[in-house]
Amino acid sequence: MKNMLVTLPALRKKRKAALLSAVAGALVLLSSSWALALELPTMTVTIGGEAIAVTPNWNYDAVKDQYTLAGPVTATAGNGSTFTIDNAYAIPDPVLFFSANATNQTGGPLAYSFAFNTPLVPTLLGLVDSHAELGVTMTDGLDDGATVQPTLPGGKMLTSFDLYATGTPISKNVNIGDLFSIVSGTAGTAFSADNSLVCGQACVTMSALLSFTLTGQDAVGFSGKVVQTPVPLPAAALLFASGLSGIAWLRRKKEGLTVR
Repeated sequence: MKNMLVTLPALRKKRKAALLSAVAGALVLLSSSWALALELPTMTVTIGGEAIAVTPNWNYDAVKDQYTLAGPVTATAGNGSTFTIDNAYAIPDPVLFFSANATNQTGGPLAYSFAFNTPLVPTLLGLVDSHAELGVTMTDGLDDGATVQPTLPGGKMLTSFDLYATGTPISKNVNIGDLFSIVSGTAGTAFSADNSLVCGQACVTMSALLSFTLTGQDAVGFSGKVVQTPVPLPAAALLFASGLSGIAWLRRKKEGLTVR
């Protein structure tokens, strides 16, 4: 009986510890799930100044670390005009790709915008190489000519930038996409650019914004890609940094010996 009295409190302690461990584990799991939810790419669409909610579903490939759009997403304005994202993927370290098309069902020019964002995992710091591509295919609906152009005068159709944690945007310096017109039928063109940017502090979000105006009763298709790659430090710089670390370590060791 004495052994039982000794064992029961110990058993209660073990059960209590197990319960606390299970609760802690559940909290960690919940936190991890929430963090994963925050890392999903996001999309927003406006047509003629009308903000239209889009809810993309994503498939995640852990091997490629890639989010791929599960299926086409269409935003339809009150005037019947549409913007459809046919395909898209995001690699958080980091690439943005999309193919989309727009139709203007009105009798005059109509402005569209499509924003595509993904968290940068890991974040970027320092010098970063950047690259952008944009393919454009125009279709003239009434055989009276068709034009697509940047919404902002003097701007570009595809702009790309990173964001600091404060929300401050940093241009990738690869904005592309000028006015394109056709007389009739269907025709296409393409734009590309290479440059670089400097993340003076951690860049946490990668963004691409497609903003254009399309003539009435016409259609346009886009395929776009934005890529950025951190520039590794030269070997000499790494060696110099390593040497500084070694000197600092020896100095601390020497100071420690002096104190003794």
